[in-house]
Amino acid sequence: MNRTSINAAVALTLGLAACNGPNEKAGAAQDEAAANAAGIAYNGNGPAEAAGKAADHANRAVAKARNEQADALKDQGRAIRSQADADADKLEEQAKAMRDTAKDKAGRLDQQAKTVRQQ
Repeated sequence: MNRTSINAAVALTLGLAACNGPNEKAGAAQDEAAANAAGIAYNGNGPAEAAGKAADHANRAVAKARNEQADALKDQGRAIRSQADADADKLEEQAKAMRDTAKDKAGRLDQQAKTVRQQ
């Protein structure tokens, strides 16, 4: 990853950590509804909200791990392509050397054939 990508990822992660995720929001709504049904004031945090926050955190961790795994696979693919290119270049050099050797041998044989005909 380049520096810009890393900075963007850090900013996104910090932004996500600062805001309520969908599970936390749903838990807060559930806690508020339960508090209202029980006739007590909702103080802004409750067990469903805490569970939702934990689920959001776990989901972000899973997403981060998947992204890292995908990045690693992409890096592996790039390395394989790079190695294949290097191997192909080496084979092309070997093929050129073989063609040059064959051309030299064929030229000598052509010269010998010419000499035989002139005798």
